Amino acid sequence: MNTQAPATEERREHPQVREIFVRACELLAPIVAGNDSIMTISSFAMTQMLLQNFPELSHGEAHIVIATVEKMHREDRIRKILNAS
Repeated sequence: MNTQAPATEERREHPQVREIFVRACELLAPIVAGNDSIMTISSFAMTQMLLQNFPELSHGEAHIVIATVEKMHREDRIRKILNAS
């Protein structure tokens, strides 16, 4: 019997974020980790860093990346991405 899973359409709205995400994690992970005890670098500064390194991102996409990296850091999942790269 041939049971194929139905084709699923990509639901993500920001494919360019997906393309640069690992490199963005490498850039932001040390900053986010350093911000744990005292916020030394603001979200604004991190946004500027992302836009300088990844000019194809919009401001909104940069904020998505920052929020995701911060969340993954809090959940102790960022290390897995960094070790896989």
